[in-house]
Amino acid sequence: MGDLKFKKEWFLILVIFGLVSNSMGQSIITKVSKRNFPLVKKIKGEEILIDDYNHHHHIFVVSDYLLTLVNSGPHNYHVFDKKTYKYLGPIGIRGEGPNEWQIPQTTLGQYEKTKDGLLLWNYDYLRGNFNKINLTKTLASKSAKPIIENTIRINMREFPYFQLFQGNNGKIYATSWIYEQNRGRLKYFDPITKTSKKSELFPKIRNAHLLPSEVLNSLYGAPFDKHPSMDKYVQALFVFNRIDIFDENLKVVKSIVDGDNWQDNYYDAKEINPTENYIRPRINGFNGLAVSENFIFALEAKRNVGTDQEKENESFIRVYNWDGKPVAFLEIEHDLSSIDIDEASGILYATDYTHELVLKFDINQILKR
Repeated sequence: MGDLKFKKEWFLILVIFGLVSNSMGQSIITKVSKRNFPLVKKIKGEEILIDDYNHHHHIFVVSDYLLTLVNSGPHNYHVFDKKTYKYLGPIGIRGEGPNEWQIPQTTLGQYEKTKDGLLLWNYDYLRGNFNKINLTKTLASKSAKPIIENTIRINMREFPYFQLFQGNNGKIYATSWIYEQNRGRLKYFDPITKTSKKSELFPKIRNAHLLPSEVLNSLYGAPFDKHPSMDKYVQALFVFNRIDIFDENLKVVKSIVDGDNWQDNYYDAKEINPTENYIRPRINGFNGLAVSENFIFALEAKRNVGTDQEKENESFIRVYNWDGKPVAFLEIEHDLSSIDIDEASGILYATDYTHELVLKFDINQILKR
C-alpha cells in the first residue's frame, strides 16, 4: 500500500513538472504588435559627416569612434571622431598585394579595449582569416594598412560562415554560408577543442528539402548581433517576423514575434518557385539590427520596394529590452540601410545609402523612459 501511494505521488510530481516545463517552453515566445508598444514616436535625424565624399553603407559605434564601411573606393573602412566628426583616416586597402584585402572584407563592429589599444574584429571570407585589428595603432601610423594583433584561421570547408563574432568563452559564433548544405540558424566553432555545434533551422518550412541552398539562404537571411558584454546572440529574420535571442549554447531563450509567418510550417516549399519573385511577397521581418547593454533595435525590412505601394522615405524601428518587452516604436522619414546605437549618449546612428546620408537621432529621453 505504501509503495502504491509513493508511485501515485511520484507520478503527480512528474505530471506537474511536465506542465511547468511546457509552460516555460511556451513563455519564451512573446507576441508584440505595434499597438503593444508603450511609445510610438516620429523622430527627426540630423545629417552628419556632410563634408565627407565617401558613400557610406554601414555605420558602427566603436568606443570613441564612428566606423563606416564602404562598398567602393580604395579603402574598406573610414574612421571619425564620435564627438567632433573629424576624419581620422581610412583602414584597409583593397587589392591582392601583401597586407591588402580582397573583397569581401567586413566586420560586425565587435571590438574590445586593451592596454595596447582598441581592437576591432574583422573577417575575410576568401582567406578564412578572423583578425583583430589594432585600430589605435593603425590610425597613429597614418597608414591605411591595418596593424593586426591576432589572427584566427578558419577552414571554410570545415566551418563555412557568413558572419562572425567571438564569444567571451573563446568560441566563434557564426551564421551559415550562402551555399551551405544542412544549414542551421546559428553555429559555433571552438578553436581549442576543434569542435562545433549547430542550432536547428527554424521556423520550419514544409518540404524544405526540395529547395536549393541559395533559396534557403534567402529565406533565412538575418541580421546578427551580440550583446556587448554577455554571451547572448540575437537574429532578426528578414522574411519571417521574428527576433530570436540565443544563449552561448545556442539555446533560444526568447522569441519576439508578430503576424503569422513566424510559425512552423506556415510556408510549403512546394509553393515556392525559385524562378519567380518568391521573396518579395513573403517579406515581413527586418533588415537591420543594433544592440546595447539594455536594448535591441530592429529595423523593419522594406516590404513594398518596386511596387506602387512603395514609400521611399519611410523606415520603422522596433525597440525592445533583452527580456523581449516592447520599449518604443520609432517612425523615421528616411530610407535607412543600417543602424547602430550609443546607449551612453542616447544617440542612434544610421545610414541612408540610397540618398548618401549619414544621420544621428537623439533618443536619450526615449531610452530614459
